[in-house]
Amino acid sequence: MFRSLLGSIVSFVFLLSLTQSVVYAEINFGVNAFRGANEALATWGELGKYLSAEVGQPVHIMPLKESDLVAEVALKDIRFVLVNPVQMVHLQEIFHATPLVSLNSPFGPRFAGVIIAKKGSGITHADALKGKKVVGMSRTAAAGYMLQAYHLLQQGIDVHQDFASFQQAQKQDDLVMLVQRGVADAAFVRSGLLEDMEKEGKLKVADFEVVDQKSSDNFAPVHTTGLYPEGYVAATAQTDAALAQRIKAALLRLTSTTEAARIARINGFVEPLALDEWKAVIATLRIGLSDRQ
Repeated sequence: MFRSLLGSIVSFVFLLSLTQSVVYAEINFGVNAFRGANEALATWGELGKYLSAEVGQPVHIMPLKESDLVAEVALKDIRFVLVNPVQMVHLQEIFHATPLVSLNSPFGPRFAGVIIAKKGSGITHADALKGKKVVGMSRTAAAGYMLQAYHLLQQGIDVHQDFASFQQAQKQDDLVMLVQRGVADAAFVRSGLLEDMEKEGKLKVADFEVVDQKSSDNFAPVHTTGLYPEGYVAATAQTDAALAQRIKAALLRLTSTTEAARIARINGFVEPLALDEWKAVIATLRIGLSDRQ
């Protein structure tokens, strides 16, 4: 009887430890590090702490390079990921990821692409880009390539035929600095970046031209293209549905006054926006996962 009782206790302790290891297992949460890993950790590290407290499990923020993000998510044990909309389309269609929420910036859940040139360069309209040295991100970068390429294509300008050259960088901040130093004539960046860099004391927005500058109601950042759905938080296919709902609920509870939102300079998250506009852009440009060069 004693052996039976001892066996039961051992089994119970084993099951209890197993249950605790599952409950408290670390959750890997990838984030698109389009401004570099250090910036991503500074921006989203507090969100990891917030989610850890909300769901009762440690949430580990993992910065991922924009050009390699989809492959990293597919290969690593990542349960949630903050991605740009192009990455969201690919993750959903190829790897069956589920969009949980859309990012809600101070200007709403939409953003735009910006084409910048140095002040006084005379490059203020798309036609002036012909024969110029232009820099951007990889072909799968939502607002570091695709929105601008789509905008120009609608005006009969081909990024890879009508420029003197088109080079890529790893961080969008670097693109801005290449234009500022005169190394490049123009650059493709996302809306809000110039304003963020000005707040950080790195530059003045007034020192740059914005090609084909638009004015949109309730959207203050300088921009070239139309407005499109911005970032998404997705649950990967292997993520437990109940955990996904807990993370989604926690993200939707986030407000602009929450410390995690304040540090990330966002208003929180909203229900996921439709991806139809982005699917049209991707189809027109014929961009796939292999188009990183």
